[in-house]
Amino acid sequence: MTSLFSNKSKGLLLLVLSLYSLVPFLIFGSHFDLGSAVLPFYGAVMTFVTYSAGNQGFLITLAVLSLLVLTLKFSKAKLVSLCLQLGVLLVLSFTAKTFLKSSTESPRPYTEYLVTQEVVEMPDLFYELPLVEKNAAIESVQDKVSNWRTRHWLGETDYSFPSGHMIFVGVCLAFFGGLFLEAKRFYLVGGLLVWAGGVAYSRVWLGMHRPEDLAASIAFAGLIYLLVPLIPTKKIEPLLPQFLRES
Repeated sequence: MTSLFSNKSKGLLLLVLSLYSLVPFLIFGSHFDLGSAVLPFYGAVMTFVTYSAGNQGFLITLAVLSLLVLTLKFSKAKLVSLCLQLGVLLVLSFTAKTFLKSSTESPRPYTEYLVTQEVVEMPDLFYELPLVEKNAAIESVQDKVSNWRTRHWLGETDYSFPSGHMIFVGVCLAFFGGLFLEAKRFYLVGGLLVWAGGVAYSRVWLGMHRPEDLAASIAFAGLIYLLVPLIPTKKIEPLLPQFLRES
């Protein structure tokens, strides 16, 4: 059993390093004026980055990272084992995210802005509204809040904790980053860390999460990664068709 949980140190190290993205929030604070004007280019960049880890683009991100893994030239059995591990990681992370959101019921930061605009009396009351009324509440401040932010608010009216975006980022960092680090593809590791920092910043800037949501989500991704083993290739090879087996 020990071998099933080995070789996780590199991925876990990258998760720890990814917490650097929260340092600016600790130094300068995480309060953004959600009613401030947004330059189109800046809003587009924030949207692109956050979409890369959300429902709109996570499959593209997975496809790109998976193609990069193919350049590492692992054996067929190792690739099958990695695919199985990644599949379990994603299913567990998405399922756990949904359960935790409904359990913690932590309001998103933008609901606090709605309170300051006297749209709702308290953040918790926003979540008691039907979806149509939630959207109407958000649309009522569109003359004060940039569309670059409200489009995300309208698309995500669920709770704040944990961040599904950052759990996905954490899984990618641990899984793909660990493989790239093992193969000494340091430029790919650096790119993943920059991407992780960008997603973290975008989620706070948009008013979707607090820094503590992001830190806990990274830790949760690490826990899932730690508990999901990689099936040894010697157990995979006998199951492969003859033409896929390594000589």
